[in-house]
Amino acid sequence: MRKQLNTKEQWYANTEEEANKIVDEAKEEFPDEMIGHSIQQKSNKAGEYFLVKLDMKFNTPAGIMESELSNESEEADWDEEENESKEETTTTEDDE
Repeated sequence: MRKQLNTKEQWYANTEEEANKIVDEAKEEFPDEMIGHSIQQKSNKAGEYFLVKLDMKFNTPAGIMESELSNESEEADWDEEENESKEETTTTEDDE
């Protein structure tokens, strides 16, 4: 199994307002996942621009392993309930 733990994104913006809008939209879309951001004013021979960097963290290895354990126990509980219901229908069929 593979799960993404974190990601770093870089965005280009013409103006500082656009750069701030990128950050605000990311905060709205990923409120719990966004752990950091930066806006840097850059320039090159073509002119000035803004570089927006977003850092997002989706999970930790321990968090993934813990969720797998809880999912496995829920599946085991579900399987037990399913088997019990099958046994009940089997015994009622035998009674007829």
